[in-house]
Amino acid sequence: MKIKFNIEKSEFELNYLYKKPFLFKSAAEDIDFSWDYVNEVYSRADVSDEKFKLMSGYEVPKNKYVETYDNLGKTEFRMVRPVLYDYLRDGATLVYNRITNEPKIDRISKQIANFANAHVVTSGYAAFSSKSSYMAHWDTRDVFAVQLIGRKRWILKAPNFELPLYMQQTKNFKNIKEPEEVYMDVVLEAGDILYVPRGWWHNPLPIGEETFHLAVGTFAPTGFEYMNWLLKHTPNILGCRRNFSSFDKDKQTLREISEDFSKILNDQSYYEEFLTQHIGNQRLPTQISLDILGNNSLNSLHIDTKVIVNTNLLYFSEENFVVINGNKITIDDISEKLVRFLFERAIVSVKDILAEFNNYEKDKIDSLLFGLALNDVISIVK
Repeated sequence: MKIKFNIEKSEFELNYLYKKPFLFKSAAEDIDFSWDYVNEVYSRADVSDEKFKLMSGYEVPKNKYVETYDNLGKTEFRMVRPVLYDYLRDGATLVYNRITNEPKIDRISKQIANFANAHVVTSGYAAFSSKSSYMAHWDTRDVFAVQLIGRKRWILKAPNFELPLYMQQTKNFKNIKEPEEVYMDVVLEAGDILYVPRGWWHNPLPIGEETFHLAVGTFAPTGFEYMNWLLKHTPNILGCRRNFSSFDKDKQTLREISEDFSKILNDQSYYEEFLTQHIGNQRLPTQISLDILGNNSLNSLHIDTKVIVNTNLLYFSEENFVVINGNKITIDDISEKLVRFLFERAIVSVKDILAEFNNYEKDKIDSLLFGLALNDVISIVK
């Protein structure tokens, strides 16, 4: 499935920067999702894990629809199908959070991640009635809702608590009430994508028919994370190592701490180290290629092979390296051009890469590509 966001990236960046919702109408093309496939995805899930949830206005306890049994001396878990079906027929929503290693879903996540330039986490939601399984709430990450089967109604209201962080969920603020004014009321059809910024109130409502959508949450680094990361450097600040006794006596020390901390806060080298580490901690689900990369008789990729780079955010250090999928890669001019070329394209064939870099020796490009594949920097798309 290919996604065309039908908007200039620069135009969307204004919405992304100022956190305004946006509807991408018919953005997903060649939708090949069916209930057969969704059933397979849910069947492969670990139903005992907290990622797998049944919501019916509240989270249904696991012991209501999951049973344990002894499988030749090992405790296993399985869904109690009749109970699960009863909940769904009564209006519940079946949720599968943090879906990984499902190639078809991973490809959707990757396209959105590249568009948003952020790490993503993807969840699935299946429902069949008109009953709301969630209360109106805000999310603590930006979400791209990708409607894949049926339709679903979304009611959006402007934030009254801006840019919440992960520990600032709706349930933690009982005194903040849902606004009355509706900003957007839209019914998503298969192929539509709705961008819902964090902090925006929303209430996804089934409309009495089958529906399945993905919620692709994007996670860009924040100032809060940068400040937390900087704390590990505070032992190097002399004032932070002094004893405290009273505010009046410690005013000078506090000023020294403020000045010294301000220096590292605004130091580009610290910022780059933080961003490099943040990106380095990200791992993307990638499809394994035993037959090609585990085969010692092969040293290059076939010309018709298609590849994709395994990163959502590209950041080149001034020290001539880039971090992709946990790999710190030293780069020269040609490898930087190659990585940038791959990053700017969702999927590209070796043939097209060789055509783009025809002023370089073919063997060098072949060797670079194979090395990147061996190190899980790029994946082979099948």
